[in-house]
Formats: sequence, structure tokens, C-alpha cells
Amino acid sequence: MTYEQLIAIKEEETFLENIEVIEVLGYPCIDDKIVLPISTSFSFDRNNNINIKYESGTNIGEIKFLKDRKVEDIESLPNDEKICFYIDYDQEHIVDQSHTFKYDYIIIKKRYFSKYKSKYKKTSSIWGSFFHIDDEPNIIFDKKKTTTSISVSSNLKIRNSIYKDNLFLSINEPNPFNRFLKLYHLLELQFDMHTAQKIKALVEEGNKEKEISSKLKEYTREEINRLISIIRERCIDLVSLTNTMNTIEPFKEKAIKIFYQYGKESNPLRRTNGFRGIVNEEGRFGNQTFIESQGHNYNIIIPKICAYWIYRVRSSIAHNKFGEYIMDKNDEEFIVEFAEPLLKEVVTQCFKI
Repeated sequence: MTYEQLIAIKEEETFLENIEVIEVLGYPCIDDKIVLPISTSFSFDRNNNINIKYESGTNIGEIKFLKDRKVEDIESLPNDEKICFYIDYDQEHIVDQSHTFKYDYIIIKKRYFSKYKSKYKKTSSIWGSFFHIDDEPNIIFDKKKTTTSISVSSNLKIRNSIYKDNLFLSINEPNPFNRFLKLYHLLELQFDMHTAQKIKALVEEGNKEKEISSKLKEYTREEINRLISIIRERCIDLVSLTNTMNTIEPFKEKAIKIFYQYGKESNPLRRTNGFRGIVNEEGRFGNQTFIESQGHNYNIIIPKICAYWIYRVRSSIAHNKFGEYIMDKNDEEFIVEFAEPLLKEVVTQCFKI
């Protein structure tokens, strides 16, 4: 409720009738307390309230974990929680004694509120791991990929619970950038095992010391090279892979910015003209004849391009620093429609037995 709504119902509510309701710096103040809705970190144990203190140790208020809590009789609430209820309730008149809280709340004592508002409120996400609702950034990830059918894939195996955990987290993650990182982590988990399996096969074959040495050297290379190796050896269905790579076409200008303007020396297609030439050609990355006419070995260049794209997107999301392309809300469609499906295709092929 707003301050005006609280004043309007003050005489109707026994609890409010006998206590002071005023406005302080634009916020309702009930019984010398300012109650503010907040969104809190999932890391908190919600079974106990949290005291808020100044650096001097002075207790200035507390956090109440009330979101999604259903109350059958609001009259049974303790006074502080009842004050939270009045702020949480969004109707002009109270018509029901039951209520489900929409938010968690921070209660600040009136004598500390001015200082709290001016010095601490807007930085609560850093020092307190919670956002005030009226300070939350307006970020809504709402881009969905239109899907009319899904083809099952045979011969897949989830080898242990670590993979299963990360798959679960990626499926349930609403933020497409975080979802991409969780999917990429599935490949990272396979890097060591991929190298170990190759070395094991060479040991069993016998007299392969030079090859084993080469594989151990490969293990110590930069991550992009390990990604190229696993895609080259595991992603053998190049038709499915290039079909997904071809979905970059609507995003070619953004791709040039990410992969070239902010590119690295590991880009197997060094020049933008080479990239544009393939994208504009019929069949695009599935056109083996055209790509080989440009002087490339098709079976080598495709895994390299795929790995480079995935790694550059991963770096742009994970590093988020000067010198890298910094992704934001405007890149959501690029991730959902192109980068994430490409990574999913690679992950699927890497999980084939």
C-alpha cells in the first residue's frame, strides 16, 4: 500500500488505528519503521531473520524472509510482519484475512533511515546480497526459441552425476548467458577425460611413446586447442553441425563485430571477406566444394570455426572486460537463436557413445 492508502484505511484497521503512520522521504513509516520490499540472494538460509548493522555495530533493522509465505489470518502475525503485510498488500481495502507475501522485506528504524537511504540503499546488492525492488535493474530475459518439433538422439550416455547436475542447471536457468556457460562447462568437464581416453588407447596399443608425448603436450595447450580437438574427434556428423552453424546468417554483422573486431589470432577465417563469402554462398558452411575452393581442408576448418565461435562467445560472457566484446541484453537473441543451439549440437555429439 502507498502512504495515502494507509491513511485512508487507518480508522478501519484496529492495528493501524492506535499507531503513528507518517511519510518519511517518500516512504510510508508505520510505528517508527520503514518497511521496504527486497529480492534476496538464494544463498541465504530463510529460516531465520538477519540483523542489519552499521560498521560500528549499531543495529538499524532486520531482514524478514516472507516471500511466498501464505498466512491464513493476518491478525495472527507479529507486529513487524503485520507492518510488512500492509506494504505488501496492493488493494485499497483489505477484503481477505489470508495473504501470500510477494516479497521479502527489510525493516529500517526511522531514526536511521535518512542515512541508510542516502549512503547504503543503492549499494545493498554488494554489501548485503539483496536488491531493493525499486532499485532493481530492468532486465527481463524473455526471448524464446520457437520450436515445433524435437528429434530424439540415440546412443547418448550421461556418465556421472556431475554431468546430470550441470544439465539440470542449464535447463532451469532463465538467463541465456548463464545457460550458455553451464552448457560450456559440460565440455570443460570432458576435456581431461577426452585426453585420458586417447592416451589410454595409445598405451594399450603399445610402442606409441611419441604419440603419447604429443597428446600430453596437447593437454597443456590453450583451452581453444583442446576445444578444437574434442570437436574434431567427437563431432563427426558435420551435416548436423554445419546446419546449426548456418543459423549465424541473420546475425552476420554482429558476428563480424564479435569474431573480428574483437577477434583473436586463433580465428581460422582470418579475414571478414572469407567469412562473408561463405555466409553469402548457397549452403554456407555445408558447402564443402566452395569452402575447399577457397584453399581450406573442409574436415579441418569446420571444427576450428565452430570451436572458435563457441570459445569467443564464452569469453565474451565469462570475462566481461575491456578488450572483449561485452555482451548485454541486446545480445539475447544472438545467444538464444544461434550460439546456444550451436553449443547444444556440439554437446549432444560429444555425449554420443
